[in-house]
Amino acid sequence: MKKLTESEEIVMKAVWDCDFPPQLSDIYSRTVEIYGKDWKPQTVSTFLNKLVFKKYLKLNRKGKIYTYKTLVSMKDYKRQLYLQHISFWNQDSVVEFLTSMIQNGDLTKEDMEQIKMKES
Repeated sequence: MKKLTESEEIVMKAVWDCDFPPQLSDIYSRTVEIYGKDWKPQTVSTFLNKLVFKKYLKLNRKGKIYTYKTLVSMKDYKRQLYLQHISFWNQDSVVEFLTSMIQNGDLTKEDMEQIKMKES
């Protein structure tokens, strides 16, 4: 997977959040309403084109209607992000990563209990 810019991530998140293959207007309204961007539709369209080029999205045409289909799931993208983070900052050690989260108070005992419950 190619790395995304922060703006591309926002547009991609807007696509992932849709329960249907979105059109430009759906994605544009989400970037404005949910993520507070004051981009023009053409700006969102440019980011969408970049995401198609990077193979995160596929552009589908049905008559005059263009919709976008995700080629990379949000789950796969998030996994890539945390693996890259752990590799770079924690020398590929998940234990070191989690230890630093506990020491910093970012992972509480309550969080660990919830994780244990989900394992069952």
